Amino acid sequence: MTRKAQASRRITDPPAAPLLIQDGVEVTDDAVWTWARIPDGSTELMEDGELETATWATATAMHTLLPVDAEYHVKVMWARYSPEDYRDSWTSMPGVRAPGADYYIELGAHRIARNSEVGHFRRRIVLLGVRWPTRDIASPWERRRQAVSVQLRSRAAVLRDAHDRVDELEPAIRRWFGQVRDSPLRGVQASAATIAWAYARELRRIADLTSVGDGELSGARLVSLMHGEVLPSPDGRYVTTRDASTGAVRHVAILVPATNGFPAEELEIPGGEWLALLTELTDVEASVRGVNHGRTASLALLRTGRKWTRSQSLEAGEAGTAPPEEIDEAELALAERDREVRRRVDVLATSHPRWVVHAATVEELTDRVEALRRRYTGIVALEQAPNIQDLLWKELLPGDRVRVPEFGQVQPMRTLAGSWFHGGSAVGDTSGPYIGGNLGATPGPVRLHLVSRTTDDRRMPTTMSFTGRSGSGKSTAVMLTVLAALAEGAWCLLADPKGDLAGIVEVADRVLGVPAQVVDVTAAQAAGSMDPMRWAPGVDEARTLTLDALLGVLSGDDRRGTEAVLEAAIDRVLARPREMWSATAVIGELVATPGDSTAAQAARALGETLSVRSRQSDVRAVLGTPVAGAAPMLSGRGLVYLRLDGLGLPQPGSVAEQWTVPQRCAMTTFRTSTAYALMQSRHVRELIKLVALTELHRITAYPEGRSLVQWLARTGRALKTYLLLDSQSAVEMAAIEGLVEQLVMSAAFEALGREEQQAQAVLLHRPDAGPRLRQAQGMVGPGECVMRDRHNRLGLVAFDRLTEWIADTLSTDAAEDSADLYAYDTDTDPADTDPRDNRGDETPAGDMAPDQAVTRHGIEDRRVDEPERAR
Repeated sequence: MTRKAQASRRITDPPAAPLLIQDGVEVTDDAVWTWARIPDGSTELMEDGELETATWATATAMHTLLPVDAEYHVKVMWARYSPEDYRDSWTSMPGVRAPGADYYIELGAHRIARNSEVGHFRRRIVLLGVRWPTRDIASPWERRRQAVSVQLRSRAAVLRDAHDRVDELEPAIRRWFGQVRDSPLRGVQASAATIAWAYARELRRIADLTSVGDGELSGARLVSLMHGEVLPSPDGRYVTTRDASTGAVRHVAILVPATNGFPAEELEIPGGEWLALLTELTDVEASVRGVNHGRTASLALLRTGRKWTRSQSLEAGEAGTAPPEEIDEAELALAERDREVRRRVDVLATSHPRWVVHAATVEELTDRVEALRRRYTGIVALEQAPNIQDLLWKELLPGDRVRVPEFGQVQPMRTLAGSWFHGGSAVGDTSGPYIGGNLGATPGPVRLHLVSRTTDDRRMPTTMSFTGRSGSGKSTAVMLTVLAALAEGAWCLLADPKGDLAGIVEVADRVLGVPAQVVDVTAAQAAGSMDPMRWAPGVDEARTLTLDALLGVLSGDDRRGTEAVLEAAIDRVLARPREMWSATAVIGELVATPGDSTAAQAARALGETLSVRSRQSDVRAVLGTPVAGAAPMLSGRGLVYLRLDGLGLPQPGSVAEQWTVPQRCAMTTFRTSTAYALMQSRHVRELIKLVALTELHRITAYPEGRSLVQWLARTGRALKTYLLLDSQSAVEMAAIEGLVEQLVMSAAFEALGREEQQAQAVLLHRPDAGPRLRQAQGMVGPGECVMRDRHNRLGLVAFDRLTEWIADTLSTDAAEDSADLYAYDTDTDPADTDPRDNRGDETPAGDMAPDQAVTRHGIEDRRVDEPERAR
């Protein structure tokens, strides 16, 4: 409990040492501390109204979470992201893996490690501790006597006493953790390893300090925490920590706020965010100790303050002068605080904030201290208090206490809540493939587990949108998301109406080793690949889809009276063994119809017409004779890359009776491709299935395309089918009926127009594109986006293409023009001209063209290229 006798006394006792550390609990010689870990919030892209509401909600929650008159301690620290954690997380994910998944996982682990080493990724660890005193040790003499008593007792007796104290408080502690979990802070029990790491780190500030173990820590395992020493500097302006094992040295300076260093006008709701600013600085952390005064004590403090301001005003009046302006301002502020406390809106707390700066050299430390002061200019005046740095350092230790009380600040609780020690830019999933970096206030790796099947995630929709202007990187992001799903053993269909995404095939093959089928619907090699007879799972589906395809290429006149003839021919083919099913066989049946009757002649004429139609480039993938070795559409795990760029589709909204023969053939192929996607979504429900539709506006321009999108979006969750939608027009995507409600995630790439930005906001599940969101939409660079995750959090994300080879292979940019692509039309015979004439020396024999070099070295050499930096 707070002791009035200690209000103005500095405490020079030895630092508190833990006797027992368990998950969420630390026991010292005179107290039990509970420690909750507070996850990063997603506040960076909140608009002012949202930020104000969230600040008040957090402040109100902290009134309850921090017991009245009990000490609390907030620690904000930085650590590195561990690639081992990323690798280990994959082992706990159930399901099938691609043959090359281990290499794909290693690529992600390498990128996380590299970006952590150079400082692009930093893991923020926020701990909230509350002191639960179990014995009243009021004086320093009593505390020293208790410490000696602990040393004289046996280790077993001390440990038994520590367990007894925890058991005594166990019901209250359990209730407290439940309140923290259900509050806006969403805190969880800090693991014993995390609490131990936080203590050991103050003694040995090593970036890669290894954990001393999990579970309960006591005895010799706790002694290993103390394996370091701390020495004050000769000038008293910092302390030096030294790891006794490695000899590593770090210099640490602790800064405090000047008296009245928190100007109220700078910290009004929703402003402040004075701890969220730590992200902008290098190796700067924070520690805030304090006491929640509660309603009764807050009113008493305010009465005392108002009594003082009134006495000052009276004295000024008696002297015949006007009271100072600060006195009037203080009276108004105190009156407002009094109304807030009486209405139970807020309470007062006395906080002792400390800013912690560390560096490898004294010169570097000095520069960082100055940078910290400059950043806080106009917000908080900071001082590097000399000759007490050792006492301020002891305050940083979990389980210790306030030792230098004179820099305390009496503030409303919302000042601490509005500091956003728990804020940030958290976005993405806690498991799954690594897809890029967080560009916001809490920089770190972003993981996107779209195909997650956890209990909570399987109840959510399965559609994700990608929108933004041309060249912003959305199609590359789609390919990287497809690659992530393939790594988890999915069947993926990537429909490409523009024809510039072919690189995904090579990457999927060489990196993951999954089957990859390329179907260029107008290419001769694709003949028969999309034949429904070959890929339909059953007789009924084969009959229906083949009849639709054959009728689709016929004009209205050709179609009259032919349905029954076609159905009969299809049934005869279906009566054969499965390996003999094909649309070509149906056409052959019609052509070979025996007899001289009118019906037989009509059947043969129909067969001849269909035989001619089947050779049309726009439909031969569906009705053409399969080339040697051509495989039907893939139905198992792997990638199907469907190129639709060559189809001469009719104008959207045009009358079908007016379509030309090529247009009818192209529409038949388009309808068959949508039927294939729908059939696969319903086929083998246990299999993870993903359909990626790029250039969506070219697909949804037709009723079949809109129907496909709406069906998959609404039924994907039940069918275990995931849908990726990519479009340059967010306006058109947002207008698709029912789609916005079915989006589980959304990625908004660069958009400059107000209408597009507003449509992106709708897809991001925001009612309006406010100033902060619009600024983010317009400032993101290529490959960067505003992402909404499945928890409705927004954050700035840069997709990481993992290696230069993958980046080059997935690039959708057209190659640069060169002289050898197409020769000039001239009358000169190229054979009569020596290309080396007038060119100086000859080309060295050992040189080769870039393409030849790639062919010779292959993927294995390109894997070791310098990885692309994730911003």
